[in-house]
Amino acid sequence: MSETVSAGSGGGEAQQPSAAAVQAQSTENWETIENDSDFRKLVHQKRNFIIPATIVFLVYYFGFLVLVGYFPSLVEVDILGHINIAYLFALSQFIVAWIIVYLYARRAGGFDKLTAAIVSKVRNWSREGSNG
Repeated sequence: MSETVSAGSGGGEAQQPSAAAVQAQSTENWETIENDSDFRKLVHQKRNFIIPATIVFLVYYFGFLVLVGYFPSLVEVDILGHINIAYLFALSQFIVAWIIVYLYARRAGGFDKLTAAIVSKVRNWSREGSNG
């Protein structure tokens, strides 16, 4: 079975890889990338930030709902004039979200450097594959 198909008609036809050949090469590239140490490091670093940050935010968010739902007398206490703990806690959700965004943005620089290294490797692999 041929791994190429003819493009065009007549003599001097250019040979292009078949869809199956492109798919096989693509799958091979992804497996190579997935096994690369820099890619594994990138996934590990992102997972080590994203999962704990998500858990912290969800606990904070649902903690607010639990307090308001089950302990309303606790959050009804006025702190500043007619502003009670529930309002402050609800508004603090935005502050917590922005803190997480800030921390992620700081870490993203490291993610970007690893991503650039991975992309560079893949481009070199592609050049070596097309030359050899």
